[in-house]
Amino acid sequence: DMPNSKRDFFFFQFAFAATAATIVSGAVAGRVALPGYFLLVVWLTAFVYPVISHNIWGSGFLSAFNGQAPFIDDSCNVIDFAGSGVVHMTGGIAAFW
Repeated sequence: DMPNSKRDFFFFQFAFAATAATIVSGAVAGRVALPGYFLLVVWLTAFVYPVISHNIWGSGFLSAFNGQAPFIDDSCNVIDFAGSGVVHMTGGIAAFW
């Protein structure tokens, strides 16, 4: 059984991943067959979104909080306070793809 903090974190991330997928659905509505969209949603929510969210929010190379800035100065790293940048960037770029 998961502790409440992990369950809350999972639900929070699940909601953000689902939101990124719905941004894609609005962009491709009427242009993509439904089975193709389902495959895209599985790929986006299971593989793409976790990697991007870890790199920006977690201890990934884009995070401003990991202490190991890959750029020349720390001002190039990403701080995304409410999460809208990660969600909309992921959904928007996936919609272009």
